[in-house]
Amino acid sequence: MDLVVFTINAIAIYLLADWLLTRLEKWRGKVLAQRQVLFFVIFLLLALLSFSVIQAVLSPPPIE
Repeated sequence: MDLVVFTINAIAIYLLADWLLTRLEKWRGKVLAQRQVLFFVIFLLLALLSFSVIQAVLSPPPIE
């Protein structure tokens, strides 16, 4: 189950990062010189945030 959730999340992160980068380029009016680096930074931030949230939600509660 975890594998499916993380895979769907990774696909969503990729699409969202690409969309955000495209919107940023349209806002600036030109293609960015270091597009790959900025895509990686956006992707990394979204991945760290969403994977930690998913892991917190899917992890079982501690046994007392």
